[in-house]
Amino acid sequence: MANQRGYSHYSAQMEDSGSTVGGHGGRAYAYQPAAALDNPFADQSIRSGAHAHLPQMTTARQTPARVDGEKPGNIDDFALKASPSVVAGGTGGEGNMHKGGHEHVEDLETTASRRLWVAATWMLTFCIPSPLLGVCGRMKRPDVRMAWREKVAICILIVFMWAILLFAIIGLGLILCPKEYVWTLDNVAGHDAPDDTLVALRGTVYDVTDFMKQNHGTSAYTSTQDLIHEFFAGRDINASFPIPARVACPQFVSAKDDPNYLFVYPVQGASDIDPNEQLMFQHTMNRDPTSKKLQDPNFFAKYALPTLKNFKKGGVVWSFDWIESMYKDQSKYWRVINQEVFNMQPYFDAAKSGMNTNKKYNILDSRVEGIMSQNGFGTADITNDWNALGWDAATRDSNYNCMKNLFYVGKVDDRHSVRCLFTNYMLLAFACLLMF
Repeated sequence: MANQRGYSHYSAQMEDSGSTVGGHGGRAYAYQPAAALDNPFADQSIRSGAHAHLPQMTTARQTPARVDGEKPGNIDDFALKASPSVVAGGTGGEGNMHKGGHEHVEDLETTASRRLWVAATWMLTFCIPSPLLGVCGRMKRPDVRMAWREKVAICILIVFMWAILLFAIIGLGLILCPKEYVWTLDNVAGHDAPDDTLVALRGTVYDVTDFMKQNHGTSAYTSTQDLIHEFFAGRDINASFPIPARVACPQFVSAKDDPNYLFVYPVQGASDIDPNEQLMFQHTMNRDPTSKKLQDPNFFAKYALPTLKNFKKGGVVWSFDWIESMYKDQSKYWRVINQEVFNMQPYFDAAKSGMNTNKKYNILDSRVEGIMSQNGFGTADITNDWNALGWDAATRDSNYNCMKNLFYVGKVDDRHSVRCLFTNYMLLAFACLLMF
């Protein structure tokens, strides 16, 4: 009770004399106006009363709750740290004795991830000098400039990730599976209108819509648009352009074997002989003796191909499942070597016929005939068997060129292979991950 009365009396004295009383974290302190303390004529009761209690009250304190990183100190320590330059208000709260300028600053250790991110930020924005940001961007403080750099770095990373995504969707697919202009025979068959006419010839597709309208043919065999459209539109026309074996395979058929270039394999199209092929015009030497061009044994390479190359649309492709079915189910001599498709049926038909006296139709190496006559063993793709043949490069090339000139019909259609569909599978996998 005595203490309470004494404190009340002291407070009243302070109020009457203009002094202030405050507290900080359990500390009791008092401020006496300078005029009251330094005036020798001041009220002695005020001077004696204030100074009688002031030492005890300014030193009496309780230990406050400690904040992380802050060391406990008395009120004088805080008063000394106060600076007139501190803006009034500060962060407010405990410790703002006069202007509220005391702020609690806590130093945190920079983590490894933060250092890595700062390094990455500088690597991405090093081309933008800090003085430029200070002058043009009015960013005088280093922390503001760093915040700006981090935002720019995030934007750059977003653009980079979008570029990677676009590359995976578009670019990677074109690298793994380059775009090709290819056609199946079913595609060709769908273009048989007078104003949209395609034909397939020895593995290549040609658009002959405009070619049909031109005057061509021989004096004995005049060609018209209606005849060409009726027998050629949307078809495989290999039968119309047979090539003498002596021209296609000069290493195997000599002038002694075929002096008049009459040795021709019974060329047929993609499947069994089409009745329309029997009515196609045969571009052979004995077809029209009055035609100088047809009398040239190399008519196909010298005249036909240079004319047709201007109308080329793309290549012919075949489904490997269909080729395998021709081999396994129908016992046909369709074979694949290094993704190239060969219809060897005319060769073996001639070799097994009664016209094959002295085996004149067996012009290929016997080892090639052996890997093609496996009676259903293995698959239609004989690439490994072809590469395993123990022969010299000259023999291999001569056999390959002969087959390419006479029996080549296109390539394997790989548009539905894993290689070409990889990007689709990858995007599907990403979509599934996002769903879960």
